[in-house]
Amino acid sequence: MSRVTISHPTTSTVSAGTPRVSPDAEQSGPPIQISKADWTHERIERRAYELYEQRGRQEGQALEDWVNAERQLVGASGKS
Repeated sequence: MSRVTISHPTTSTVSAGTPRVSPDAEQSGPPIQISKADWTHERIERRAYELYEQRGRQEGQALEDWVNAERQLVGASGKS
C-alpha cells in the first residue's frame, strides 16, 4: 500500500496537542481569552436562539428574539 501526501500551501502542519494560532495573534497571556463584551454577546446569542427554538423556529423575528434575550439577561444580572 502506498502513502500519498497532499500539500496545502495555505495550511500549516500542526501536530496533536499543538494549539492553532493565527499568524497575527499576539502571544501574550493564556491561549484563550474572551472579553466581557464577547462573553455577554455570546450569552445573548445563545438565549436568542433558545427563544427562536421555543417559538418553533419561525423565521422573521430575529431582532425581537435578540432584544428579549438581552432584556432577560440584563434583568437577571441586575438582580444579583
